[in-house]
Amino acid sequence: MASSYSTSLGIEKMATGDQSGAWGTTTNHNWDIIDRISAYTSVAITTNADTATLTVREASPESGTENLQDGMYRVIKFTGALDSNCTITVAPNTAKVFFIILNATTDSGSSGPYSLILSQGSGANVTVGNGKASVIYCDGAGGGAAVIDAFSDLQITDDLSLASDSAVIKIGADDDITVTHVADVGLKLKQAGATGDGSPFVLTLQTGELDIEADDVLGQIDFQAPDEATTGDSQLVAAGIAAISEGAFSSINNATKLSFKTAASDTASEKMSLSSAGLLTVADDIVFKDGGTIGVASATDAMTVSSAGIVTFKDDILIKDGGTIGVASATDALTLSSAGLLTIKDDLVLADGKTIGNATTADLIHLAAAETVFNEGSADIDFRVESDDNDSMLKVNAANNSVGIGCDSSNTEFLKVGTGSGADGTQYDLLKFQGSGSGPIACVYKNDISTSATTIMAVTVGGAGGGMALVSGGTSPHTFTEMVTWASQGSVSVFGTTTLNSPPARTYTMSTNSLQLALASGTHPVAVWAITLRHN
Repeated sequence: MASSYSTSLGIEKMATGDQSGAWGTTTNHNWDIIDRISAYTSVAITTNADTATLTVREASPESGTENLQDGMYRVIKFTGALDSNCTITVAPNTAKVFFIILNATTDSGSSGPYSLILSQGSGANVTVGNGKASVIYCDGAGGGAAVIDAFSDLQITDDLSLASDSAVIKIGADDDITVTHVADVGLKLKQAGATGDGSPFVLTLQTGELDIEADDVLGQIDFQAPDEATTGDSQLVAAGIAAISEGAFSSINNATKLSFKTAASDTASEKMSLSSAGLLTVADDIVFKDGGTIGVASATDAMTVSSAGIVTFKDDILIKDGGTIGVASATDALTLSSAGLLTIKDDLVLADGKTIGNATTADLIHLAAAETVFNEGSADIDFRVESDDNDSMLKVNAANNSVGIGCDSSNTEFLKVGTGSGADGTQYDLLKFQGSGSGPIACVYKNDISTSATTIMAVTVGGAGGGMALVSGGTSPHTFTEMVTWASQGSVSVFGTTTLNSPPARTYTMSTNSLQLALASGTHPVAVWAITLRHN
């Protein structure tokens, strides 16, 4: 009776009474096959071959022969130089075997290295990248046979140790993501497959919850020192970052905040958060470097904080209508109304020498240590004080260099006090009451007087009146001083005359409401200080 052979490896199974005297030889051939099942070999692929065959057993083994094939080895390293990927077909397609395949091929040109594609039939294939190793098995299903990666869904029930200090875990069909061990430091995660712009490494933390409600944690990273020798608080979670839902998720809502947690002597808790609207909430102080700035995209230095704590604003400061500015003990020290009215709760104190003003005149009021000056810059700006019924009870007329008391609505002074002196030949009113047709109370005059009658004082308005004047004149050695009284449209009286060196004779006359003076000879300077009265 003829021998039969095992399906996968072609181990010869002798029939009863067969191969008398040759059993030892046949058995030894079988042991050679079994020896290869637990061994390794290296197989060289023909240079630049696109295909190759890995034979597990002969299609029709012969009795009494070795029947040995490279495919009987379980660990096979393929070598050789390639210029393209090479498909290796496992034969026959009925062999149900497994292999550990190593791709150690080299690049015969400059476009590689290249992969090995393990196939058995029309079913699935396994690609082993250059420099890589795979554990595969063949299902031996005949024409539709498939090659399967034994570790495609690998499950490890306990520890997995990568003993190399530079161990790398490569993920993806083209190893585009890598996790690299950095000795005594940690791990490096890298996007290695894409090198162009917009190719970052993305780490996504996902939750498997099916119904997200408010305050659910979607993902969290914690920092801890669990092996700290002092135990207690030292081993608690010391810091963390969490993504927390702000409400129930829906088809139109996934509002989430980032929570930043730290600890001092407890488990880390939230100290800062960034809401879905971009609102940053900090549990305690925010500290900037000296001269640090706060701003927006178009004005990064909108606010600057100096080393002394002085805050400088680059542009306007806007607060709500009725908003307040204050300090810890008086939060409403300043209140700003919707109309721009600023209300100060307590005293307003300026440093010595500082000023208060407006856009046109910055130094309207100067606050010196010993005095307060209005209009120190001598601008043409009036000063006015209102009373209950008079909007110009006191007025300094800058243009006229006068002070008015009790002015009417047209700013005509009830009592006018002037300063300085008028030009020669001009009467200058020092003190004057307001009233229809009123004249000055006190006035001055100076001019050169000759033999022609010259007005030296006038009530200045119509109606009856008079006055009293102190007249002094003459050129040394001819001088005089005397008192003159007069009534408008009436007589003139002179008394109290004092002279020196016989000054020229003087003639005083009235012309309507004006007092006139003429000298008998020569021309002499004359000065007059007078008080005038008027009555209707």
